[in-house]
Amino acid sequence: MIFNKADKVLREIEKAAEAQNKPGNVALPIIGREKGTVLENIIKEAKPDAVLEIGTLVGYSAILMAKNMKKGKIVTIEFNSRNFEAAKLNIERAGFRDKIEVMNGDALKIVPNLEDEFDMVFIDAEKKDYFKYLKAAEPKTTKNATVVADNAKRFANDMKDFLDYVRNSGNYRSELRDFGADGVEVSRRIR
Repeated sequence: MIFNKADKVLREIEKAAEAQNKPGNVALPIIGREKGTVLENIIKEAKPDAVLEIGTLVGYSAILMAKNMKKGKIVTIEFNSRNFEAAKLNIERAGFRDKIEVMNGDALKIVPNLEDEFDMVFIDAEKKDYFKYLKAAEPKTTKNATVVADNAKRFANDMKDFLDYVRNSGNYRSELRDFGADGVEVSRRIR
């Protein structure tokens, strides 16, 4: 099998995460290949022109989305400066420097100042702040935007306000994609 640059970087990150995600180690909590199929499928179906990602970590999900986008761009925000540097390097190595803009800082301060309008938002950051991230991003989203939230099963209690809002506000049509131990909440904005 021939891998392109992006696939090669994704596999390297997956291997690093596997090696790190052992008892006693600090985990590298990437979305991974299985749950990552949700992002790939949404990108292929919805064909977003602009994606906002809150929580870059080391760039895995941004690279995964970019490799499935025919056109458009991704703005991704990472709070931790060490992860930000690793993400920039991985994105460069994957060949997506022109497609993915990586920003370092607090998403709650950065998002309100963004000028782009986003067709898709992917949230995978501080779980207790998912609702705050969404409220900051909503004015920047298109009418039919898709919001994807990782860890919606494993950390459901931490993001209860977010889940209650997307499931019950009437502003979204939302569903949990269940992967056993964890899940991904996919919410389509309807108003």
